[in-house]
Amino acid sequence: MSKVFVLGIDGAPPEYLFSSWMKELPNLKKLMERGCYAELNSTIPNLSVVAWNSIITGKPPADIGIFEYVYRKDFSYTDIHVVTSSNVKAKTLWQIASDAGKKSVVCFVVMTWPIKPFNGSLVAGPIIPDREDVEFTYPKDLKDEIEKVLGKKLIVDIPSVKEYRNMPKEKIIEEAYYVTKIHFDTMKYLIKNKQWDLFWGFIGPSDRLNHKFWRYMDPLHRRYDSSSEFKNALKDYYKYFDKGLGEVLELLDKDTKVIVLSDHGITRMHNRINLTDWLIQNSYMLLKEPIKKRTEFKPEMVDWKRTKVFAIGAYEAQIFINLKGREPEGIVDIKDYDSLLLDLEEKFKKIPGDDGSVLDTKFFKKKDYFKGKYENIAPDMIVYFDNLHYGCNNSLIGNETLYGLETAKGADDACHSLKGIFVMDNKKSKKGNIGEIDNLDITPTVLKMLDIPIPQDLKGKVIE
Repeated sequence: MSKVFVLGIDGAPPEYLFSSWMKELPNLKKLMERGCYAELNSTIPNLSVVAWNSIITGKPPADIGIFEYVYRKDFSYTDIHVVTSSNVKAKTLWQIASDAGKKSVVCFVVMTWPIKPFNGSLVAGPIIPDREDVEFTYPKDLKDEIEKVLGKKLIVDIPSVKEYRNMPKEKIIEEAYYVTKIHFDTMKYLIKNKQWDLFWGFIGPSDRLNHKFWRYMDPLHRRYDSSSEFKNALKDYYKYFDKGLGEVLELLDKDTKVIVLSDHGITRMHNRINLTDWLIQNSYMLLKEPIKKRTEFKPEMVDWKRTKVFAIGAYEAQIFINLKGREPEGIVDIKDYDSLLLDLEEKFKKIPGDDGSVLDTKFFKKKDYFKGKYENIAPDMIVYFDNLHYGCNNSLIGNETLYGLETAKGADDACHSLKGIFVMDNKKSKKGNIGEIDNLDITPTVLKMLDIPIPQDLKGKVIE
């Protein structure tokens, strides 16, 4: 009977793992030589919560209902919540496998809380409420079982996840390695001690490090520091990941099919556009009272009866029209919807870089890119300033200029890039580099490996 082992890593960049770092990643290299590898085209937007959910369901964001880390209940301006698995409106791969009588083990995958029972075992991953009483394993007693083996507390993310953007670099590295070891040790225990047809593991601290250490190793980053003590911090972490990968592979049966993949890559972020400030300055958004100093933006500050446009996002800009009949105090008539978006696009194109350079800004309108059951809750337009070499700030307003690295959560060095990694050893053929694949291809490919019929509504292709 076919077994499939999948290991996800958040934000691994193919231009390094498939090139200059490959010789120092022997276990990944061995998989590449035994099978095939490709760049994985991420979702729009290429946020982890969006991309991983498309990967594990085989469906695009508009058929899942996930577009950001937060959602607005009933199009409210203020009733805003963090997304959880309850927002995912499609079956995951392991739920489909469970329906087919297969057993799965799932470890640390993003947004698997609250738990949706299936045939198997689960340790939920980020995002989980920070409370001791929260149950995040299935079955419930799996947590105590794992902690007894580990001899330490089972955690799903770095302990200082809320503050990591403002922490000492050494502390971020320490926590990333600590959590990564716990996660690999947990996986190794479950591989050996649980029955499974599908095993899906996930390593997430990579993305925390990507965002804080990219400028130390990317010569094209404007703030590149070649003399920094952290210049090898990212490569060293991926070498540590590769070591863990090797230890896991040693435990698998020789016929187990293996996939290693990431949801997106990572790229340099030179600066951010203070977009909500721009909307205010250009009269698309009006406040009840003028801002006298730099402050955190709150929806309650806005005079919604005179506001046409608002935005969210720290990397991509997600643009929402204050539409009459949709938003509670919408003022934009549907007949003006397209012309307003076109007006914004033309003006956003003219926003230069902070050095006066022309930015390669990309636009993704709802009507063109988000078709599906839940397209109604999609942003009206997504903007990648300079194709994500510039991020966005919509959470701090009253800034001195149009540019700045910080959001209300702090500053970082990198944005997500458009392509992640895909490596597969299916025990069949050695095809080497197969170019590019789509994030929607993963679920049908794994289902085919497990000899499970592929649902007709999945749009991805099977990778042989």
